[in-house]
Amino acid sequence: MLDPSSFMTNIGFDDPTSLMGYVAAIFIVVLILFGAAGLYAMRDRSAGRIRDMATSMGVGASSGLIKETEDTPTGWKKALIPEDPSERAQIRFQLAKVGFERPDSVEMFFLVRLALCLAMPVILGVAVLLADWGLLPQVLADKINTMGIMGLARIGMVGAAIGFYGPGMWLKRRIKARQSKVRNAFPNALDLVHIATEAGLGFDAAINRVGEELSSVAPEIAYEFLLLQHEISAGRERDAALFDMAERMGIEEAKSFALVIVQSLQFGTSLTGALKVYAEEMRQTRELRAVEKANKLPVQMSGVMSFLMLPALFLITLTPVIIRYSAMY
Repeated sequence: MLDPSSFMTNIGFDDPTSLMGYVAAIFIVVLILFGAAGLYAMRDRSAGRIRDMATSMGVGASSGLIKETEDTPTGWKKALIPEDPSERAQIRFQLAKVGFERPDSVEMFFLVRLALCLAMPVILGVAVLLADWGLLPQVLADKINTMGIMGLARIGMVGAAIGFYGPGMWLKRRIKARQSKVRNAFPNALDLVHIATEAGLGFDAAINRVGEELSSVAPEIAYEFLLLQHEISAGRERDAALFDMAERMGIEEAKSFALVIVQSLQFGTSLTGALKVYAEEMRQTRELRAVEKANKLPVQMSGVMSFLMLPALFLITLTPVIIRYSAMY
């Protein structure tokens, strides 16, 4: 009759902790495989077929016209994704500002954040198991053994914190960078829209032409203008499309531009004249912003110079006093 303890020793698991670690590793791999299979099975195949049909008809998915509906999180997603629709809408709006227009962008954002949060603890756990099994180089195994449990726990906690808060900080930085690019390129784009309307083009044709011309110089502005034109062509209200474009840009100049266009179309005033006046105001605003930055430079430089020069001045003035005082006493 086979002895279980001798059988475990023969296959290399003489230590019960090694067996538990091996079972835990297999369990983690199985969970990852089931999660990947679940994500694949939950795809919206009907939306994929609609996207393929639209692409064959000449309407790309990047145009923003084909939008899948986002379902309320259920099951294990409730612990990961906020159930409040307003909170999900705010995160989706922030992701849309940097160009992520996918309907599952919120879900993917939280999944990526969870994966980054668990990456460092899982890597450390796998490294400890491999070190116990003797599958790591001796240098790395000795390093892990000298760190101890507390050292590995501190590294895991720091890595988890970076993985959890890092995507949010990255998203805010991307939003600020995109808003800066849009703010710098918007006055020139508005001048081109004004020139196009003065040349005889309608507002929609002018927006489409300017978007095509700016595709290589200012891709952010080109994307917003072309998306605006596609939404209007698809039958959406021009007012709603303009204000949505202004919200995605996230700058006050775009909101004022949308308000000027809407009021001009509602009251029947000359669109060319309104664009001319607003383009002049935009150029003046850009000049005033440059003057403001130039006026801020002396104050900013004085702070840096004071921080760098004051220690040297104190050292020069106080060193003789300290030397005389030490000589006297």
